[in-house]
Amino acid sequence: MIQDLSTRLKNSGIKPSVQRLKILEYFLHNRNHPTAAKIFQDLNTEMPTLSQATVYNTLALFKEKHLIKIISSEDQNARYDLTDNEHGHFYCKQCREVYDFPYNYADNYAQLEGFAIESEEIIIKGICKKCLERTSK
Repeated sequence: MIQDLSTRLKNSGIKPSVQRLKILEYFLHNRNHPTAAKIFQDLNTEMPTLSQATVYNTLALFKEKHLIKIISSEDQNARYDLTDNEHGHFYCKQCREVYDFPYNYADNYAQLEGFAIESEEIIIKGICKKCLERTSK
C-alpha cells in the first residue's frame, strides 16, 4: 500500500516523505472530512515528531496539486476531502457532520457549453436524518 501511496504522490508531482504518505493514508482511511487539527491530533499519537506546521504545509501542497479540496461549512475550521471521485456534500448544521452523496455534475451544465469549468462543488446545508430522529423522540 505504501508503494501505491508513493506512486500517487509522485504522479501528482509531490516528493513522497514519511509525513506526506501518512497524511495521504489518513485521508484514505478516514472519509470524515477532517480539519487540520483533527488530522494532527489523530496522527500525533503514532508520529510524535509530527508538527502542526507540517500538517498545514502538507495540506496546502495537496490542495495545490489537486489531491484534496477544502469543503465549505459553517465551522470556523476548514475541512478537507479527497478529490478522488465527484460527489456532493451535505453539512448538518446541528451535529456538524459532513456526508457525501453521489452527484453527477456534468449533467447540470448545459447552459455553460463553451465555458472552461475548473472546479465544481455542491454543498447542501440542513439537518441530517440522525439529528431529526433524535429531536422527534
